[in-house]
Amino acid sequence: MSRLLPDVRERVAAEIDAARGREVSFVADLDAEGRIAVVEVVARGTVDAVLALPGVAARGQMLLHNHPSGVLEPSQADLSVAARLHDGGVGFGIVNNDATELYVVVEVPKPKTRATLDAVAVAQLLGGAGPIADVLGQYEDRPSQRDMAAYVADLYNDGGVGLLEAGTGVGKSFAYLVPAIRWALENAERTVVSTNTINLQEQLIGKDLPLLARAFASQGEHPTFALLKGWHNYLCLARLELARGGQMSLVEDQWLGEVERISAWAERTSDGSLSDLADQPPSEVWDEVSAEPDLCPRLKCPHFERCFLFAARRRAADADILVVNHHLLASDLAVRRAQENWQDAAVLPPYRRLILDEGHHLEDTAAQHLGAQVTSWGVVRLLGRLERNGRGLLPTLLSELAQADDLLNNASVDLLRTDLLPAVADARRRYATVFGLLADHLMSMQAMQFRLTDEFANDPVWEAGLGVGLDDLVRVLTRLGEGVELVADRLELSEEPDRRSQLVGELRGVVRRLQTASDGLLLTLRPQPGAPVVRWIERRGTKPQGELPFPIGLAAVPLDLAPVLKESLFDRIETVVVTSATLAAGGDFRFYKDRVGLSLPPTRMRYEEVLPSPFDFAEQCLFAVPSDLADPRADQVAHDRGLVTVILELAQASDGGMFVLFTSHAALRRVTGAVRPAIAGRWPLLVQGEGPRDLLLRRFREAGSAILLGTDSFWEGVDVPGRSLRVLVLAKLPFKVPTEPLTAARLERLEADGKDGFTHYLVPQAALKLKQGFGRLIRTTTDVGVVVLMDHRIVTKRYGERLLASLPPARRVVGPWVTVRAAAEEFFERHGSGAPA
Repeated sequence: MSRLLPDVRERVAAEIDAARGREVSFVADLDAEGRIAVVEVVARGTVDAVLALPGVAARGQMLLHNHPSGVLEPSQADLSVAARLHDGGVGFGIVNNDATELYVVVEVPKPKTRATLDAVAVAQLLGGAGPIADVLGQYEDRPSQRDMAAYVADLYNDGGVGLLEAGTGVGKSFAYLVPAIRWALENAERTVVSTNTINLQEQLIGKDLPLLARAFASQGEHPTFALLKGWHNYLCLARLELARGGQMSLVEDQWLGEVERISAWAERTSDGSLSDLADQPPSEVWDEVSAEPDLCPRLKCPHFERCFLFAARRRAADADILVVNHHLLASDLAVRRAQENWQDAAVLPPYRRLILDEGHHLEDTAAQHLGAQVTSWGVVRLLGRLERNGRGLLPTLLSELAQADDLLNNASVDLLRTDLLPAVADARRRYATVFGLLADHLMSMQAMQFRLTDEFANDPVWEAGLGVGLDDLVRVLTRLGEGVELVADRLELSEEPDRRSQLVGELRGVVRRLQTASDGLLLTLRPQPGAPVVRWIERRGTKPQGELPFPIGLAAVPLDLAPVLKESLFDRIETVVVTSATLAAGGDFRFYKDRVGLSLPPTRMRYEEVLPSPFDFAEQCLFAVPSDLADPRADQVAHDRGLVTVILELAQASDGGMFVLFTSHAALRRVTGAVRPAIAGRWPLLVQGEGPRDLLLRRFREAGSAILLGTDSFWEGVDVPGRSLRVLVLAKLPFKVPTEPLTAARLERLEADGKDGFTHYLVPQAALKLKQGFGRLIRTTTDVGVVVLMDHRIVTKRYGERLLASLPPARRVVGPWVTVRAAAEEFFERHGSGAPA
């Protein structure tokens, strides 16, 4: 029986004949007997180009194309395409030019009957008689972990959204990974696990998932997992080849050795990602050789079979558990929204089950990707890629074109010399005008950040030259784009891709990014009517940048992400598990739900559960608040002095092993200056900013008696179990700065809605942040330690009760410092964890 019905065969042959035997792609519908009953032409061109069309084929359909050669044997490219289509529920076939033969590479996948999970059985996998305990070689009873696994199993069965706060020590990663793996094995359906921190990603990929894979393998089952990073993390072999060619004309002389070092590494690495490089190269070099989505020719690339990025993406498409970070997830969300693509692959493969670990970061991460951000440094880098000191894409292309003497090449050479290269110099001048005026404005305001409200449209800075400068910059960037497209059109007349066409592809990518920067400038400085946007300019450093006194950043972020996240994430994905150690403020999830859209009707909420920590905080931890130290807001000098005293005297009692966490870099610098000479080498002093975070943590763990001073990045995502960390000093309650642009706008919105911003936003935010900081100390059932909060507002202000309600039930001491110090000394003596006698 022919799979092509007669009228379909005639239609296919006629369309191919009309295309003069070139490649034509069709989407086909099948009848009940599996025959191709209806076809529609979707593109004329290579099948990989067709895949760039969002939603080109729906589940249950088949994509057909012809091989002009008449040979129906699938190429490696065909097999790659087939694998991607099959993952989306689409079949793939090849026909000859007269449609008399059909080779089905993959059949349309048949819908599978869904197997439900037995929630009790899933939980028992984590019990003492389960395979995981066997592989671990030990068993620790964690009722909360089993409860969480059962909740997750129910969410897989029934769909919906679950908010599961898991206290420290619950073992939440096993609690969600076990049902996710069980679901994949039963239903052949992947789960995407998204994290905020690299530390958690490394734990999942390097420790948790390999251990669970061994446990399931002992039962004869073999789950798979993969880590997928953003494009920029992977080396692009084609761009590396381009950077090395042409006498290294794309990079400065000082970086030639780095390019060769990367080239040597490329021959031996199997991963090809930046983290696999022992010594990471300067960003100026990596930017020239890393993978970029808008520069990638995909299947047309001569290095496609060796491509590190697509190897990672193939592993991701085959994995039962795919680990990503929130930024990659948000990028995927932004692409799906732009393309209205909710079924097929985008940045990530298609998925219907999502676990958001460290889910309290979702709103802030989404804001970065659904808004616009432009930096002076970024614009300079893009212009520098076009031309800098006689190097760059334009001079390199000019050199390549000058080697061939024909009319089209000569016209392009003339365009490059007389228009595009001068346009880059013109863009630099306009850039200096725009960003210089913004820098002057920030200096006149004596501010690190300046929020742009509607009144900014009448600011004198526009008459001082910002308006003309912005118009000129947008105009010259448009001119650059048009010129590059004209050169590209001429080169595309060549049948075969060559180095010149690759250079033009790079040029197009840079110009597109400059256009994105131009759009971001306009959105920030001249917003159009629409959904409310929070706009600001800010300093991005203190050192001069070229003619600027300091780097400048501009940002425009949607004010209200709740409806966007609800419509594009929570309502689209069948199962969403949101977990973290901090989702509920005082046991209440309302704040989080309001921020991410889960309070908006109709709701898909299934569970809101706080799973308690198994730790005995009353025995393991002392929480103290000195009541006689200065208020940090009223007397900064006295508060700093008291903080230095507490650090030194607690270090004496504990023999170091201390984290001191600040809410500002300025406070950290002030206290560091006073503490450093006072300890006189008695304990190793580690300070954020004086080394990479991972190096500081490693030195802290190894020292066993170090004192580490840090700010925001040490309040969470840091795990130091054991005796190395036995004292935690929190310098101040972690309230957001109410004048910070995004915070100020959110407070105004609440006030407009008749709500008190302090009560409904600042206090619950501080409660969650305080709980995160507190959670750094007790990480195992054998850890002991003291937490000292140097801010007595938690016991003197009415809102303090809400903050205290969010903290673990440690033994509390509130009183003068001498009382607190005595309690800490007694605690250390009782637990044998202080200074040696």
